[in-house]
Amino acid sequence: RSSLLKSYSLPLDLLSLVLEKNPSKPVPGVQIRQDGGVRGVQLSSPDSSMSFPASELLANCDLFPKIFSIVLTLKFSKVAPKVRIYQQVSVGLERSCSDSQQGQLWFNPLRKGLYICDGAMWITVLEDHKRLDYVLEHQVISTSSETHDVEVFIVPGMGLMAAMAHQSTVSGSAVYRWNHTGFQLYQNISTQGALAWRHFTLGKKVLLSTESEGDFSVVYKWSRRRKKFVAVQTLKTYCARDWEAFTITNQHYLAVANHRKGNNNHTIDSVIYKWNRLTKSFGVHQMLQTSGAYDWEFFTVGPYDFLVVANAFDGVTTSVDSVIYVWVNASFQEFQRIKTFCATDWEMFQIGSRVFLVVANGHRLHGNKPSQYTINSTIYELDMGAQLFVRFQDIVTHSAVDWEFFSLGEEYFLVVANSFNGESYSLNSILYRWQGYEGFVPIHWLPTIGCSDWEYFTTGGESYLIYSSAKAPLSKVFKLKTY
Repeated sequence: RSSLLKSYSLPLDLLSLVLEKNPSKPVPGVQIRQDGGVRGVQLSSPDSSMSFPASELLANCDLFPKIFSIVLTLKFSKVAPKVRIYQQVSVGLERSCSDSQQGQLWFNPLRKGLYICDGAMWITVLEDHKRLDYVLEHQVISTSSETHDVEVFIVPGMGLMAAMAHQSTVSGSAVYRWNHTGFQLYQNISTQGALAWRHFTLGKKVLLSTESEGDFSVVYKWSRRRKKFVAVQTLKTYCARDWEAFTITNQHYLAVANHRKGNNNHTIDSVIYKWNRLTKSFGVHQMLQTSGAYDWEFFTVGPYDFLVVANAFDGVTTSVDSVIYVWVNASFQEFQRIKTFCATDWEMFQIGSRVFLVVANGHRLHGNKPSQYTINSTIYELDMGAQLFVRFQDIVTHSAVDWEFFSLGEEYFLVVANSFNGESYSLNSILYRWQGYEGFVPIHWLPTIGCSDWEYFTTGGESYLIYSSAKAPLSKVFKLKTY
């Protein structure tokens, strides 16, 4: 018995698992260094070949322990020559990640993954590679009315939640809470023709902002005492279609996409708001002229911060330029214009070191001519040399209103919200998989009704997609079955 316990308690050299796979073949990005009589390994650009199945952790254990430790020996320049860190690892299916858990390690036995908390989200350290097998309908949510948008997020202490922007001015919008089997209604919020929700955090504060068809938008804060969202600020907006929250140099901002004033004036200012720590409210920071703005997308490439707007209509035509802005001297300056056709959404994603932007084009319209709904939406790739986004791939869509990017293991996916083809709202929204040189290829056709939004989320070691319908009082959750 004692020998068995000893075999279980022997330390496992994780580094040797990757460095000694094939001793005759050097591992890319790894070099041996010697300093002061001590030999070590320098990781300059770790290669994917360094990964190994998470199942090799605790290989001799039939049951996972409640806690286990990982010992790291690191060398820091300009500090101490050696630091030995003992990190406790929590084990379970779900864990919250916040400032107080920063640096905490978490092992998920179902996902077979090891993660570290960066203060806001869990970063993958090791994970068993998953591959998508098929898509299964998991839940049909009966909503109080048609839904323009769904936002999935986590509230510490409450778990996974989803805010749905309902069209109805009578029942308003709703927040749902995940109960391990599906979403259940948690809170109704009075809204006037809500168009979208955006979740964001300010330190420990959890907030939601909603856009409506009227001339105002509301910011809500999660009340830990009352355990619900309460209104904290109303902002003047004009048929706002989207909010985007982002942080630059520890300053918090909100960008609103003002769609139009009245029925005809589409070329108006959209606004960048900045959080004022003294007044504890958002104030105007910058105005940017937009044309029927539908969406903002913030992203960072290296040291540069970008914001791209989806311009949909200038009052005459949907063939208008959408604009990418770059942050320079505390404000956004124009970086690049891209011709779009009723642009309704931008999604930025990265595959390795490659940076992409995909636009959802809604339809072609000019003057009194009939609209074309079956048109190309386009993926653009950042050309680092030319410092421009260039066309990478065209994908035929049907009045596309949203793209959602996600990854499973080492596979990458895009799903599009096809909403209308000129005749019907009952269409297949399509799931695409990254095939390298071939770009994204279709692999699953998902029946939807007036699809208005897709959201990807994970919980309990499983992966899901949820879509909202702008033409039927329902939303659907799909489970992504993997192997």
